[in-house]
Amino acid sequence: MLCRANSTAARQSRSFTQRYLPRTALSRRTVAVHAGMLDSMLKKAVGKAAKPAALSFSNNAPSWEVLTNMVKAQEAEFGVNFSAPALENGPTHPLALKRTFGSTEPIRVKLYRDHAGWCPYCQKVWLQLEEKRIPYTIEKINMRCYGDKPAAFLAKVPSGLLPVLEIDGRVVTESAAIMALLEEQFPDHKPLMPAAGSPQRPRADQLMRLERRFFSDWLNWLCSGWNQAAAQAQLERTLQAICKELEADGGPYFMGADISLVDITFCPMLERAAASLAYYKGFVMRGSGKFPALEAWFDAMESRPTYLGTKSDHYTHCHDLPPQLGGCHMTPGGEPVAAALDGQDGVSWRLPLPPLSGTSAPEAYSPGDNPPVDRLEAA
Repeated sequence: MLCRANSTAARQSRSFTQRYLPRTALSRRTVAVHAGMLDSMLKKAVGKAAKPAALSFSNNAPSWEVLTNMVKAQEAEFGVNFSAPALENGPTHPLALKRTFGSTEPIRVKLYRDHAGWCPYCQKVWLQLEEKRIPYTIEKINMRCYGDKPAAFLAKVPSGLLPVLEIDGRVVTESAAIMALLEEQFPDHKPLMPAAGSPQRPRADQLMRLERRFFSDWLNWLCSGWNQAAAQAQLERTLQAICKELEADGGPYFMGADISLVDITFCPMLERAAASLAYYKGFVMRGSGKFPALEAWFDAMESRPTYLGTKSDHYTHCHDLPPQLGGCHMTPGGEPVAAALDGQDGVSWRLPLPPLSGTSAPEAYSPGDNPPVDRLEAA
C-alpha cells in the first residue's frame, strides 16, 4: 500500500512540474530536481500518516422477512396497521384515493385536491366529505406555486384553482360553493349546517363572516412588516371574539356540542395561524392559557380521527405557507421559535424529546405521544 502511495506521489510530482512550470525556463536537470524535491516531500507526508486500521464486518442484522414479522407482531400487539392501512374504509388517511366507508351506494363525487395536503381550501372539502361519509374518489393535482398543472385538468378547469369537485359529471370550483352543494345534495349524510330558515342559520352565517375577518387579520399581521403592534392588537381582538362565540353555545365547537361546517371552515386557518404566528412572530395562540375556549376547541378537533387524518404540523405549515402567500415576515420575537422548530437552537431536536400535550412548546398536540406506537410507525 505504501509503495503504491509513493509511486502515485512520484507520478503526481512529475505531473505537477510538467504541467505548471514553464518549459522555456527550465532544463531537464532543473525539472528533475524539482520533481525529486516534491517526491521527497510527498514521501515524508505519506510516511508520517497513520496506517489505517483493519476493518471487519459481520452480518448479524435480521433479514427483511424477520423484520416484517416483527412489525406484524407489534402491530397486532398495539392494535394498529401501519403496513397496510384500510385506505378505502378505515380512518381518514392522506394516501387514500377512494373512500366508500363500507357503503355500496354509487360514487357520485370526485375531489381534486393538492398532492401534499397543504391547501387549506382543499382541507375544508376533504374534512367535510370525511365527516359526512360521502363515498368519493380523489385525484391529486399540484398547487400552482409548486409546478405546472396537467393539461387534462386545465381542460376541465381553465383557472387551475383547487379544490374542484365533480358531482354527477358537473364541475364545481370554489370551496364555499362546493361545501354548500354537498350539504344540499347529501342531506341524509350527517347534516353539518342548520337548515335555511331555521333559528340557528343566521348565527351560522354570522360565524362564517367571522372566519373571513380572522383570515384577513391573520394574514395582515403575518405577511407584513408594517404596524406590527396594531396588527397584533387587531388579531387579538378577533381571537377574543372567536372565544366568546365558542362559549356562547357551551362549546367546545362553534355551534355547541358537535362539529359543524363552521368548525370545518375555521379549522384550516386556525391550524395554520397557530403554527405561523408562533414561528414568525413568537405569538402563542395555543398553549399560553390566553384563549382557553380556543384551546378547548383544538382539543375537541384533535379528538376526531377525521381531523387528525387531514391535519398537518407546525414545521410543514411554516415552510409551505411562504410560497403560497408570497412570503411571511419574520420578527425578532419569532426567531427563537423558528430556531426551535427548525432544530437550529442546539436543544429542541435532541433525543429523547419531551412528552407532547395540549400545551407543549413550540407545538401543542392534544392526543399526546405514544412512544412504542410512534417508533413503530416511524420504522
